[in-house]
Amino acid sequence: MRGAMELEPELLLQEARENVEAAQSYRRELGHRLEGLREARRQVRLPCLVVWEKRMRNCGALPKRPRTFSWTAYQKYLYWLMCLVYLLSWMTQFLT
Repeated sequence: MRGAMELEPELLLQEARENVEAAQSYRRELGHRLEGLREARRQVRLPCLVVWEKRMRNCGALPKRPRTFSWTAYQKYLYWLMCLVYLLSWMTQFLT
C-alpha cells in the first residue's frame, strides 16, 4: 500500500510535466500561425497601400470644389428632429 502511495505523486508529477510540455507545444504552434497570419496581412496590405497612394496622387491633381452649405439638407435634418421630438413627446404619455 505504501509503495502505491509513493508512486501516485510521481505519476501526478509526470502527468503535470506532460501537460506543461503539451501547452508549450501548443503555444509554439499558435505563435507560428500568428506569424503566418501577420505575413499574409502584410502581403495583402502592401498592394492596397500602393493603390491607395496612387489614387490619392490622382485625386490631388483634381481641382478642388468649394464646399457649399446645403440648406435643403439642413431643413431635412430639422424636419426629422422635429418629428423625433414630437414622437418622444407623444410616447411620454404612455410612460407616465
